[in-house]
Amino acid sequence: MPLLEGLDPVDENDKESLRRALERTQRQLREAKQRDEHLVQATLTGAYDAMLSYGPLKPVTAPKRSKRGTEVALWVLTDWQGAKRTTTYNTEIMNQRVMSFARKAIDITNIQRADHPVTDCHIAFGGDMIEGLFNFPNQVFEIDSTLFEQFVNVSRLMVDVVRYALENYNNVTVTAEWGNHGRLGSKRDAVPRHDNADRMTYELARQILANEKRLTWHDCPEDIQRIEIGNYRALLLHGDEVGRNGFASPAAIVNHVTRWQSGSYPWAFRDAYIGHYHTHAEWALPNGLGSVYQTGSTESDNRYAGVNLAASATPSQRLHFIDPDKGRVTAAYKVWLD
Repeated sequence: MPLLEGLDPVDENDKESLRRALERTQRQLREAKQRDEHLVQATLTGAYDAMLSYGPLKPVTAPKRSKRGTEVALWVLTDWQGAKRTTTYNTEIMNQRVMSFARKAIDITNIQRADHPVTDCHIAFGGDMIEGLFNFPNQVFEIDSTLFEQFVNVSRLMVDVVRYALENYNNVTVTAEWGNHGRLGSKRDAVPRHDNADRMTYELARQILANEKRLTWHDCPEDIQRIEIGNYRALLLHGDEVGRNGFASPAAIVNHVTRWQSGSYPWAFRDAYIGHYHTHAEWALPNGLGSVYQTGSTESDNRYAGVNLAASATPSQRLHFIDPDKGRVTAAYKVWLD
């Protein structure tokens, strides 16, 4: 039997009713669409008229260069541990990472120069630039160079760093602090603290660059060095000066520096820079102005820190920019070197 067989035929009157209903529905849809379009247009027109009520827009002007004064770049370089040998560090890697910092420091300096002049550079060498030989019994098995070779290689690397800075700044000043790894002999030996291999390394580099007229390099006979950039004054210490056996908590370090700042150290200063701990950190001083800035190391995979302190750090150094008139840090960078 056909599928439609048995259905009643549609009446002609019903067909006409369906046609009229369909036309009526289509007309209503067209009217609704027109109302939506009119509403959208009315909204846009109203928003445009409302914007015009604020008045005409002024032409967009190009940005102007800052008229701020000249700043000084401060390179804080510390704890190279030259000749330390681990599974991830040796003299060659030290050289690569240090020069990588120098290149990155210039790149960041050029970014700063887009806003204001940065003409001069102050380099702070923070100590433990060499690994030494007299800090622990098995140290001789964790180096790739003798003390004499460390002395020569690290001095040459310092020369390369300073020369690179001289190529990119009008004037360069070096302030250098010696660290505990430069100690000669054991702690029980009666050797003056300033008879230090770090200091000897600085002196060799300084003499090699003695003819550079745009370079000022200070000697470091004292335990703590002074950084002075215009009105900016800061202390440069290695970090082993505070605490027992060369270790102190951040709170102990801040308390120690605070006592110096309160008058026990005979020179007014704002900030203090330390190394020694191979980690990057910053702690505010109680006066609300200065800070203690701790700088990392170029070294990686330190067995002593990993085993005895359960600590490790990614290689890094520190770069600051100083306003010499206001006497403060204007920008601080942690420069990664891994």
